[in-house]
Amino acid sequence: MVRRVPGASAMTERVHSKRLRSRIMDAAEAVERFVPDRGSIAFSCMGGSSLAKEVPEALGRAASSGRTFDVTLLTGGATTARFEAAIASIGIRRRFPYLSGPARKAVNDGSVEFFDTRIGEVPESIRRGHYTGGRPIDVAVIEATAIDERGHIIPSLSVDALPAFVDASRQIIVEVNRRKPDLTGLHDIYRVRPGAPVPIRNVRDRIGKPYVSVPPGKIAAIVLTDREEEPSAAYSGTVPVDRRIADAVASFLEGELHSGGGDGGFTLQLGAGPLAAALLDALPFRNLDIWTEGIPARWAEALGDKVRGISTTAMYLLPGEEDILDRLFRRMDRVRRDVVLRPYDVSNSLEVISRLNVVTVQQAIEVDLFGGANTSHIGSQIHNGVGGSPDFDRAARLVVVAMPSTAADGRFSRIVPLLSSADIPRQDVDVLITEQGRADLRSLSARERAEVIIDRCSHPAYRERLEAYYRAARAKGGHLPFDLKAALRFFEGMPPS
Repeated sequence: MVRRVPGASAMTERVHSKRLRSRIMDAAEAVERFVPDRGSIAFSCMGGSSLAKEVPEALGRAASSGRTFDVTLLTGGATTARFEAAIASIGIRRRFPYLSGPARKAVNDGSVEFFDTRIGEVPESIRRGHYTGGRPIDVAVIEATAIDERGHIIPSLSVDALPAFVDASRQIIVEVNRRKPDLTGLHDIYRVRPGAPVPIRNVRDRIGKPYVSVPPGKIAAIVLTDREEEPSAAYSGTVPVDRRIADAVASFLEGELHSGGGDGGFTLQLGAGPLAAALLDALPFRNLDIWTEGIPARWAEALGDKVRGISTTAMYLLPGEEDILDRLFRRMDRVRRDVVLRPYDVSNSLEVISRLNVVTVQQAIEVDLFGGANTSHIGSQIHNGVGGSPDFDRAARLVVVAMPSTAADGRFSRIVPLLSSADIPRQDVDVLITEQGRADLRSLSARERAEVIIDRCSHPAYRERLEAYYRAARAKGGHLPFDLKAALRFFEGMPPS
């Protein structure tokens, strides 16, 4: 017997398929009936956006009541603090391909196995069962804003790997969130076929369907909710140093465009996080086209002003910006016209990124003296994952890495002799920008790169120490001079006296 949700009748208009209305139930019953004790479970999301809200909490309550789980967890991207708290007590053995917040501890202490992956490759890996031993995902949990008469799913504000989760799963639990409007017309769901060109030439091109097709038998349960979005656990709000760096990036891009380096224009890609939000205020351009993996929702407020069109896989919130979605939903006609939400294998397609003349602004945890960047680890400790940065860095026309020169209130230099994780090779990085200055690395040799990065981008508190390291490394010789003992002395010298 299906337990009906109290007060659900007022919300069932979002489930237009009368046949599927019989599958509406509360989250506790959905978890009890369809989430296995052992197996795999996937949650669609990106940057915490459009993450299921009822099912994770029901999972946590089930675990607290004595039910034991042993699962492989897949998420489309970064989650939220509330999600991580809800699932903290269930038995997660393996997790892919991205993490954030409290999940780091379990991975770093070895109790959860994890390996990060380039986001653009994730949908195909999901469909091929690479994360689940060649087997289908037991259950995928996705947020939707409606289910149409034929049972098609209208996604929420994130498409991420959702179509791949649907394709690769045995069954699906759909959370229909009435807090958002029905977003029909915002999405472009296209299935990439190996060897076939992706026929996109402009940011706002639509080449797929405005919904996700699902075999009716796959939808095991529909859970109704009326819950607000939450900021991601992976990102912080903007701080003054972000705004200084954004001003420096804007100045560089303006000069690049006026010098002819942009060949009359470019499409902009933004790395995730607070710098992406700060850039909206700093960029002096009008009618920008944005092709990116994820974007702060506040960028949609600039449509018709600074921004002409946005193609992304998700629109997410940063802390302190929770009211933005209400304003965005009041302009949905404009948003539907000029914003397109796509799956990862389209948004991160190297072919399309190259064709659209993309300039990418990435962020990093640390950069070495030759321009290589680490985007995923702090020492040996995982911080998040590489995400989509390797996709854009390999295919973009111009790669800018922008970051503060120090971390932890100045206690650590982010310009370092050697990287703990070489996620972006030096050959892909064209320009490095910190709040201290800018280093244009194009056409420079390895040794010249080291000198200009130390001189222009490092923090004064660490510049002398970096120079001492590089003198010792250069004395060893070689095209890429390094000295392990001198590097150790550099790291042991932190924090500065």
